[in-house]
Amino acid sequence: MLTALKVRLYPNKEQQIALAKNFGCCRFVWNYYLNKTNTQYQETGKGLSYYDMAKDLTQLKKHENFLWLKEASSSALQQSLKNLEAALKNFFEHRAGFPKFKSKHRKQSLRYPAGCSIKNNGIQLPKLGVVKAVISKKLGSEIKSVTVSKDSTDKYFAAILWEVEDTLTIEDGKISGIDLGLNSLVTVFDGETTYKVDPIKPTRKYAKRLRRRQQSLSRKKLGSNNRKKQVKKVAKVHQKIANTRLDFLHKLSRKLVDENQVIVVEDICVKGVARTKLAKSVLDAGFGMLVNFLASKLKRVGGTLVEVDKFFPSTKLCNYCKFKNDSLTLKDREWTCPKCGTHHDRDSNATKNIREEGIRILSTNTDGQSELQACGEDLRLVSNSTKKRSSVKQESPVIASA
Repeated sequence: MLTALKVRLYPNKEQQIALAKNFGCCRFVWNYYLNKTNTQYQETGKGLSYYDMAKDLTQLKKHENFLWLKEASSSALQQSLKNLEAALKNFFEHRAGFPKFKSKHRKQSLRYPAGCSIKNNGIQLPKLGVVKAVISKKLGSEIKSVTVSKDSTDKYFAAILWEVEDTLTIEDGKISGIDLGLNSLVTVFDGETTYKVDPIKPTRKYAKRLRRRQQSLSRKKLGSNNRKKQVKKVAKVHQKIANTRLDFLHKLSRKLVDENQVIVVEDICVKGVARTKLAKSVLDAGFGMLVNFLASKLKRVGGTLVEVDKFFPSTKLCNYCKFKNDSLTLKDREWTCPKCGTHHDRDSNATKNIREEGIRILSTNTDGQSELQACGEDLRLVSNSTKKRSSVKQESPVIASA
């Protein structure tokens, strides 16, 4: 199994200049061959393959106007072509948008696919030597690749990829259902107890600082050095917001994975919810990021993540008598079941239903889809299949009681 570690780099002045040249060469190669394959596709209906681009790059480096390309690592330039070919393939297979031209005014990155090692509290990189780094743990095997990046605040990072043995450390654990929300980021039910974790809302926390720095930026003259300095100050606030959210979600996901063997979550369409008036709060919470962290951490320790179909009525369904309350609205945080009279906390009831549905999915070995879908639309299944099937009924496999 492959795993990665992101570390902070501290290159000296000479290494910073060398990295700037490598960033520029890789960016030029990407843009040059993206433009070239676009032109050829318009003329002939067929683009360039990696073999065609790599063969042409060898001749391009010998041209007198492009001799400066030899200053960069040849493996990094070839990796840039491989990344371009992969991006084009993803576009034509409808997995991503069309690749864009790279800009020198944004985040810079390049990948070294070989020739990297850990030496003297640093990372040995091709044509750069040993770059000082802060490595938090020991790497037990050969490095597969290193991706070096420079962010908008002029900080350097390296993402180290290496292979580790598959270790299944979870033998006995709990099965917990998790309901994601805005008032409480997660509501967790493990079969016995229920607890909630509130969101930290980093965007709102640093909104005042961000507003002041953006106001100062708007007063700076275009193209001036003061404006460039202020741009970095604004970027640092955005970085602080992102790092605060990232740190919180990593710690929360680690706690949940350490306590549970199976975690059941609801499949939320974040893009769809982000089109509503709750967009700022939804994106600030980082639902998708949290689920991704849970999935990756569970995979490393042999746990299981189960995603319940988004059309399963976890909120409206009474956990005791299974009555579905269609009159429930978003503002109703507590409700009483009209059939059995049980008083429910909205989030606690939802997470109990999610946990039960996850256990049902595990027992029947299904792929997380409800047996009955919302009527009328063709819905893409959450599985490896790309086929679609027509839904036949509203909401879920639960039959509403009169």
